[in-house]
Amino acid sequence: MPMLIFRESSVPESQIRANIDHPELMVVEWPPESATYSGDTDSKWYHPQRYKMLSGFVHVPALYVETPYWLKLDTDVVANHTPDWIDEDWFRDDPAIIAHRWGYTKPPNQMELLDNWVRENQDQMPWLSLKEPLHLYPEPNATRVSHARIISFCGFFQTKFSQHCSTIAERVCGIGQLPVPSQDGFHWYAAKRIGYKIIRTNMKSRGWQHWSTTDNILKAVEEAMESPVDGV
Repeated sequence: MPMLIFRESSVPESQIRANIDHPELMVVEWPPESATYSGDTDSKWYHPQRYKMLSGFVHVPALYVETPYWLKLDTDVVANHTPDWIDEDWFRDDPAIIAHRWGYTKPPNQMELLDNWVRENQDQMPWLSLKEPLHLYPEPNATRVSHARIISFCGFFQTKFSQHCSTIAERVCGIGQLPVPSQDGFHWYAAKRIGYKIIRTNMKSRGWQHWSTTDNILKAVEEAMESPVDGV
């Protein structure tokens, strides 16, 4: 299985290759020199660095992936020894997204912003604008909007679908940009509004542990490395 890593220009490719041993590793630079990212450096959701990174998870696969699907696997995810980490039935009927189930969106106005973006640019995206808006609005003073969606710490995305998302985002927003600074939010919104198949599953039950602190990640890695792997 090929591996694709995108890096900032300040990070040497040699540094990445010195730490990742993979026979089919491709390392590319992101973002393009012409792309800049605005935002609020004091905001968790709108920090320019976060926006730059998440935009890469739409545009880089669209440019470089040659397989029918690509897997996004976050660096705070640890695989244990569970043997059946993937289900071939997921890929029946060509779903646009296969990812861990989730129940809300933050920030709470993200889906509303996407509805507005499509409406304001409807002539440039008939494949989206001809479908009904999602109308996902938060309760007053809420910090989230509750609805069934996905989270992409471990998720498969159909490459052709990502290419469509990348094309329309760059056509309307500019090179390397997104309508909102969220890779999984944008992917999910587009797939849901168009009516593409989305598989919401439990990736944790498949052996993918998602941790939030360095100490927990290191502990989980040590335990995984010490555990026997079935069939090996």
